[in-house]
Amino acid sequence: MRSSTIFLFLSFSFLANTIAQECNPYFDKAFSPRIANYNIKLDLDHEQKTVDATQTLTWINSSPIQIEEIRMYLYVNAFKNTKSSYLRNVNGMFGNDLSDRPEESWGWVDILSMKKVDGEDLTSKLHFVQPNDDNEYDETVLNIPLSQPLGAGDTIVLDIDWQMKMPETISRCGYSKADFFMFSHWFPQVGVFEQDRAGEWGWNCHQFLQGTEFYSDFGNYDVEITASQHLVIGASGCKIKDEKNDDGTQTVAYHLEDVIDFAWTAYPYFDVVEDQWEHVSIKLLIPEEHCMFGDRLISAAKSSLAWLDEHIGPYPYTSLTIMDPPFHGLRSGFMEYPTFITGGSLAYFPDGVRSLEGLIVHEFCHQYYMGMLASNEKEEPWLDEGFVTYVEGRIMDDTYGEKKSLFDIFGYQLGKREMSRVEYTGLRDLAIGTLSRPGWEVKQDYKELIYRKTATVLETLRGMVGDVAMDDIMKTYFDRYKFKHPRGEDFIAVANEVVAKHHSDKFGKDLNWFFDQTVYGTAVCDYAVSGFGFGGSNGSYGIFGSGPEKEYKAIDNGEGKVSVRVDRLGDMIIPVDIKFTMKDGEEIFKTWDGNEKVKYFYFDDSKWIRSVHIDPEQKIYMDIDLNNNSITTKPARSALYKYGAKALYWVQNALHTVGMFI
Repeated sequence: MRSSTIFLFLSFSFLANTIAQECNPYFDKAFSPRIANYNIKLDLDHEQKTVDATQTLTWINSSPIQIEEIRMYLYVNAFKNTKSSYLRNVNGMFGNDLSDRPEESWGWVDILSMKKVDGEDLTSKLHFVQPNDDNEYDETVLNIPLSQPLGAGDTIVLDIDWQMKMPETISRCGYSKADFFMFSHWFPQVGVFEQDRAGEWGWNCHQFLQGTEFYSDFGNYDVEITASQHLVIGASGCKIKDEKNDDGTQTVAYHLEDVIDFAWTAYPYFDVVEDQWEHVSIKLLIPEEHCMFGDRLISAAKSSLAWLDEHIGPYPYTSLTIMDPPFHGLRSGFMEYPTFITGGSLAYFPDGVRSLEGLIVHEFCHQYYMGMLASNEKEEPWLDEGFVTYVEGRIMDDTYGEKKSLFDIFGYQLGKREMSRVEYTGLRDLAIGTLSRPGWEVKQDYKELIYRKTATVLETLRGMVGDVAMDDIMKTYFDRYKFKHPRGEDFIAVANEVVAKHHSDKFGKDLNWFFDQTVYGTAVCDYAVSGFGFGGSNGSYGIFGSGPEKEYKAIDNGEGKVSVRVDRLGDMIIPVDIKFTMKDGEEIFKTWDGNEKVKYFYFDDSKWIRSVHIDPEQKIYMDIDLNNNSITTKPARSALYKYGAKALYWVQNALHTVGMFI
């Protein structure tokens, strides 16, 4: 393949079009710069758990400077030993004890040879580097020195022979019982050569570290897999070749364009369910014992496709593969790859418990933020996981009902957005750190901070600016930066621009004050109503009247004003609306800029106040204690009666059940 590699790479797409396809993966025009392009042919030995592969990488130096080296990820080497930076100081992961793993359970990837298409052999120059932590045992970043610099705009083609030993799954990539395989971040993959924030060009190719995910450039993928015929195979992209070989193997090939990665799976006991949403062919790979959930998983995917198409932007790809792993393969679930997502079902989920649907919605949303926007998940994970959690909450609430989208069973309900907020406000330390940190610096409460806090911040922004402006922000951000690796400052610039268009200077000259507190700071929001008071010295308060007419009053006896005190208990400063309800039912609304720690609002004594409610529409979703946001002279007892009745109902049922055995 050496001398004719370029011709084969360019002609493969044309030849593949002559083969029956399950969907059409070819775009009329490129969506991305297609910097990193891969042609991989591999043989899987399912018994030895090994892969032998040949790979052609066609990479374009899109920078204005010449480069003297190339860097590649070899992620599988993170599972080579417990001295890798990913596993160092880790005794176990996802319930998997690492202390007594047998030799065959570890994994690795070796580059057997690497040559330029002109025949120059680079193999002897290859060496590992550790740009993050100088850990000499970490072999997840490979450095490739070039004998001649690669000029600006030039292309290099590398032919690579490599071999991989699959690990027994620790996290994501690997194998488990009964020949289940998940190939994710599995092949030698080039890093990203880009400008940093200081304007300097260099390789962005971090080691595989705890708290980090993945970052790579866009390109086209042609992957040809030869494996035993007893395996059911699914992958990113569209299948363009499917042949049965005389030796009991099968050869399948897939093509995918304008993506940052490629993943695939194999398992003998997958049932295959096919469906369609507009231009998208949906394929569900699901174990027989989980088939009762097929309709729910596909329905959740379709709801996601429709919602995102309307509120964010179109999904350009023609395929979506959903893989629900068997129970013994769960460590390979709960993840996302281009046009390929993984679920994680169990034996039983009541219809009203929608964690299954929430997982599918979440992982599909990654197609937009991890996939098409492709922000740096390692350095700014909030731009991916946090945005996905926010959009997931909106899709779930719009699809299954607000305040009941996640849990709706036995009369008890909980919405997805509410759950995210509760998980954020339940953090042990709400000021544990900023959202803007790299993933490897978040040592604890990662999901609650990166996922949940970000979603709550975006919900607060939505409450402030309204649905129309918020949708405009999200659409503009996606449309402007898809296939371009945006950073946090790009999103903030879009938010400032769009909010000014909709609200002029209502929130100031920009929203930097908001993002400085929520993204780059650790401020905590907590507003409270402290109670009623008086401006004069002869005020009176208490219960006045008798019988059904008695009520709590605040009277200043003509020497001052009736006052209401509100407090800013947290250090976040954000404008907030306050509703004052008078005895006669009149509602008065005021806005407080939140600058003072304590604020008094005064009313004439004729304005007897019935209740006070800070943020009555709950726009400020980041307020950590909604219970102290209001006060009333006549508390409503309906909620107490409701939950008391429910509790008594279940107590009664429990007593009846016990009574059957007495």
